[in-house]
Amino acid sequence: MSSAPDPDPVTYEDSDYAPWLEVESDRIVRLVRLLTEWIWDHVYRLRSHGAEHIPPAGAFLMVPNHSSYIDPFVQVRGQSRVVHYMAKSSLLETPIIGRIVKAGGGFPVRRGRGDGFAIELARRLLRAGAPVVIYPEGTRYRDSIALGPARRGAARIALEMRVPVVPVATWGNKARAVYGRPRWRRPKLDTVFGEPMDFTHLDPTPENVERVRDEIWSAVTELYERARVLNAAR
Repeated sequence: MSSAPDPDPVTYEDSDYAPWLEVESDRIVRLVRLLTEWIWDHVYRLRSHGAEHIPPAGAFLMVPNHSSYIDPFVQVRGQSRVVHYMAKSSLLETPIIGRIVKAGGGFPVRRGRGDGFAIELARRLLRAGAPVVIYPEGTRYRDSIALGPARRGAARIALEMRVPVVPVATWGNKARAVYGRPRWRRPKLDTVFGEPMDFTHLDPTPENVERVRDEIWSAVTELYERARVLNAAR
């Protein structure tokens, strides 16, 4: 997944975006959540905290840390909104998995290069009132406890679209060895949602993008520590 791509030289038409904007995800997402509820709660021992901070309506940008392929699932557990998230284009090209990811709100981004299509689609989804997830780390940071550095893409879109930002952090979703836990132990995950952050008073200048990126990532870092404490306490 990517969060700060450069402009894509390819020109796209409205018809290129339509298949992703017209996806009816609500029923599929609710069905998947119902079918997987037991797995998240009992196999992964997932607990969600602060879901009341999720705006009940309207567009917002969800900005979490990224540790695992299952992040898009565990980081929406406990809240009812259907969110859209960037997924590797190769994943969406897989016949069965690709259909499931698309139906669940995923849309393609080409890892390792600029993708104006994904960024513009994120803008259009937000403009239509849909929540969108962007991972500022740009890839999974799975081999160490520390978070990766944040890129500027999420901050730039938040300022351009003037939507609230919900910082999110999950602890326990990295490889169990990172936490000093044996492989035979079941995982134990905690996700914490922060209060929405409002940057609508700022213009999307390069200086403000840098400032907002740092403020968002500071909030995610604090939530990450809170998730660690909650995880250790149970």
